[in-house]
Amino acid sequence: MQTGNKFTKMNHIVRNFCGALLALGLSILAPGNIFGQNDTLSFLHISDLHVIFDLDFFQPDLAENRRGYKDGVKPLKNFVENMPQKTKSNFVIATGDLVDFFEGETSSGKMLEFQLEQFVQLTGKSRVPFYFTLGNHDIISYSWGECERISTQNNAEKARAAWIKNASCFSEGTHYSKIFKVGNTPFRLIFLDDGYYDFSDEEDVLLPYVDKPQLHWLEGQINQSDDDVEIILMHIPLKNNVVETGGELFSVLSKYSSVKMILAGHNHKNGIQAFNTENGNEIVQIRTGAFAQDTTNWRQIKLTENNIRISLPGSQQKEMQIDL
Repeated sequence: MQTGNKFTKMNHIVRNFCGALLALGLSILAPGNIFGQNDTLSFLHISDLHVIFDLDFFQPDLAENRRGYKDGVKPLKNFVENMPQKTKSNFVIATGDLVDFFEGETSSGKMLEFQLEQFVQLTGKSRVPFYFTLGNHDIISYSWGECERISTQNNAEKARAAWIKNASCFSEGTHYSKIFKVGNTPFRLIFLDDGYYDFSDEEDVLLPYVDKPQLHWLEGQINQSDDDVEIILMHIPLKNNVVETGGELFSVLSKYSSVKMILAGHNHKNGIQAFNTENGNEIVQIRTGAFAQDTTNWRQIKLTENNIRISLPGSQQKEMQIDL
């Protein structure tokens, strides 16, 4: 009888242990819960996916105009299902132009919007979390008239509301932050919404454009802790003219030596720039080319206690390192 009790007790312990392991495994895979190695946290950076779902539903001339992006679903699906595991990455960040358009005109003249819902559903099948920023195409509307495509961001707020409703990373808005601790170093990843660019020449607005409330929020995020290392994620990158003329966004970022890196896309080219600030700091801007044009346009970023390692496009081989 006692032997039976011992076996019963042991069986109960084993079941509880296995259940705990399963619960831990599920928590690791759940969006928002990142358990990287104690000494390294790695993620993949992609940008400018320009995915289009069911292009033939739209006005024929408009569909033909965007035909170059019609085959983007399958490559993205393959990336979602395989690349994070292949590279042993903890999550993926996609910096804008996730879809080619928010809404488009149909043959009947009505505007049809279902792109982002399908995009979120596809990336939601990933075993690791996806975090997004919005690009100009994610808030754009397309119609057709007088033998040309008409583009507008007049429905940008409608688009943002739809993204907030459907994508869990936008649950608190289209700009947000995430904190990850690697060893003794806390990293604050700050996701900006800088995709709006529908300005007239007379308005003389420098891009990338970030509105005043978001700039105040950004500065508040940077000031929340003296220990954080900040990484900025956005779609439209900084340009030399913005830096040289003291654009508002760069003016905020350049005040803080804790801001180490910007990850962006938009111009469909890979590149690295270093911007020097008046306080002697250096902000490195990493641009990753368009995934829509070449599926090897991805980078792996590794965060360690003492540095940030950036891979070559389409490779895990290190291209550069930012020491902290």
